[in-house]
Amino acid sequence: MTDWLSRMVTLTEADAPAMYALMQEMFAHLPDPRWYYGSTQEELADQARAGNAVGIWEGERLVAMNILVPARMAHHGGYAAQIGQSDPDSLNYEDVMVSLDYQRQGIQSAFLHRARNLGYKTIYATVDPENVPSLSSFEKAGYERVAQKDIYDGRPRVFMRLKV
Repeated sequence: MTDWLSRMVTLTEADAPAMYALMQEMFAHLPDPRWYYGSTQEELADQARAGNAVGIWEGERLVAMNILVPARMAHHGGYAAQIGQSDPDSLNYEDVMVSLDYQRQGIQSAFLHRARNLGYKTIYATVDPENVPSLSSFEKAGYERVAQKDIYDGRPRVFMRLKV
């Protein structure tokens, strides 16, 4: 079994084109495009520049990435704030993308494990209510559903919370 944690590297601004390409690959294969609210290449570059993005490379190809944003750095005040919770020291589990060739190999679990060990007491994520595979993945990792609300461009999202 591959040790995905040891293969994770911090992504840089220069990696933004590869991050965007991976996101586009994922969009092309989603059962429903509403499941994911994408970022622009510049937004991805901003997250990498801030040190919030990690990835896994296979040679020259980015095959997985994860963006974790401290709530105090989030442009929207953090997921907790969006549902009326006061938790400014929480972590937002904002993006995870795994290339189709690498899915079901434990990468998402490795990203979730990494998030648990960053020193935050609470981690929040949002998931489309119809994205059963993602909801199941978070619930299996110990996250609980705490709210459902329309955000972004009016898309419904389930807010998940993990108390570490």
